[in-house]
Amino acid sequence: MSNDDSVYRELQKHLDKMPVGFPATESGVELRLLKTLFTPEQARIATGMDYKCRTVEQILAQLPGCGFSVAELEIKLEEMADRGNTFAKKQDGVKVYANMPLVVGMLELQVPRLSLSMLKDIEDYFQEKFAGEFLRTPVRQTRVIPIQKSITAGHRTGTYDELRDLIEKAEGRIRVGECMCRKGMQMANHTCAITTRKETCLSFRELADLMGRAGWGRPISKEEALEIAAKNEEDGLVLQPGNEQEIQFICSCCGDCCGILKTAKAMPKPSEFLTTNYYAQVDPEFCNGCSACVDRCQMDAVAVENDTAAINRDRCIGCGLCVSTCAVEAIELKNKPKEHIPPKDMEALLETIMAHK
Repeated sequence: MSNDDSVYRELQKHLDKMPVGFPATESGVELRLLKTLFTPEQARIATGMDYKCRTVEQILAQLPGCGFSVAELEIKLEEMADRGNTFAKKQDGVKVYANMPLVVGMLELQVPRLSLSMLKDIEDYFQEKFAGEFLRTPVRQTRVIPIQKSITAGHRTGTYDELRDLIEKAEGRIRVGECMCRKGMQMANHTCAITTRKETCLSFRELADLMGRAGWGRPISKEEALEIAAKNEEDGLVLQPGNEQEIQFICSCCGDCCGILKTAKAMPKPSEFLTTNYYAQVDPEFCNGCSACVDRCQMDAVAVENDTAAINRDRCIGCGLCVSTCAVEAIELKNKPKEHIPPKDMEALLETIMAHK
């Protein structure tokens, strides 16, 4: 093993201890990914970091013998944030930094740098090991919220499930960018069957800041964010924000391209994999069997039998797409008996995932 490889192996072992780990493989594809994401020097620095935000001084204390001054290390950490491999923000006026998960995290910030070789390594790593790691914890990084048109005044809806409220509370730091999954599929000569639009993914707060630093997306207003979200709903995309109340992102996903939804769709019971507070229910008295809901569903949860739509609860993820296009209003969302209340913010989410690891 070369000196560089040993540095990356050390980083792999370190990242594997994080809430969402970074397991080793027999093929070594994880090392190729780390070499794409980090320089050898950056890999060494990342081993002194944690998923919890730390100051430059605290990180330096974990890197004995590195030879950096506080000022020199801060410059290097800022370069890492620009590269999209390190989380950075100001906390009480002080710069702090943290390791990010591979997904959702580092990979999403590589959109401007995507290449066919990187996409191949990502696909191989997911198939060989990472998908199992991502699915291992019962606490998910993302959740499904219903599209706005499917929610009525009669629903028991927390503000963390209200699209408009989530955007309104985003403190004005909002960016829109290309969906990584859809862009990757397009680079592999696959045309999305659900939408032709490129700018569909929204980021907020610190992730919006990091997107800007990585050269991805453009800043937008709350009004434009709501317009984009409305178009995503019209196209039939599933809304998946982060599993926190103070969201960092809202992905707009399809079962054709999205890695998370494609994984869920391949399962016999997607409702057990994706976190949601709702499920759809058909009133057979009003249903005319038109099949619009069948075409709209991303999870193959709806079938028409004897001229009446029937919903498989094991496959329904409560996105509301079928509700919004039912011309006779025969479908509605129902609240699940037990409500999922997301952790407050990203750090609280990672703490929760770690506690259940």
